[in-house]
Amino acid sequence: MRAGPDRLFGAGWFAFGAAVLAASWRMDRLEGLHINPWSVPGLLPGLLGALMMLFGAALFLRGPGANDGTKASGAGRTWMALVLCVGFAAGLLGHGLPFWLTAAGFMFVAILSFRWLDREAEATGSLGRLALESAAIAIAASVAISLLFQEVFLVRLP
Repeated sequence: MRAGPDRLFGAGWFAFGAAVLAASWRMDRLEGLHINPWSVPGLLPGLLGALMMLFGAALFLRGPGANDGTKASGAGRTWMALVLCVGFAAGLLGHGLPFWLTAAGFMFVAILSFRWLDREAEATGSLGRLALESAAIAIAASVAISLLFQEVFLVRLP
C-alpha cells in the first residue's frame, strides 16, 4: 500500500479524532447535578471526534491518486479553504446577519468554488447547475446545523 498525502492526512485525522473522542469520554458527566444527557460537556466533542475518525478513515481508504483528475493543486485548494474559513470566522460570523444565513452563504461559496475547480471531474459542467446544487446543499446543511445546535445542544447562535 503506497503512502500518499491522502493516506497520511487520513491517518492523522483518524488519530486526532481518536484522541478527541477519548478525551471527551473521560470528561465529567455531571450526573450529580442532574444534567440533561443531551447537554453533558463531552457530547459534542465526542461526536466531532467520531466524525473526524470516520472521515479520516474515508480519506485514508481513498488513497493516493484519487484526485489526479482535478485541475487545482493541493496547495491551492488548501489556501482557498484557509481564506474561506478565516473570512467566515473573522469577517462574517457575528456581524449582524443571522447564523443560518451567514453559514448558508459561506457553504454555498465554498461548495461552488471547490466544485468549479473540479468541474473536469464532474459529470455536469454547467455553472448554473453547479450553483443550484451547491445552493440546495448549503441551505439544507445550514438549516440542519442551526436546528441541531439550537434545539438539541441548546446553544444560541448569533
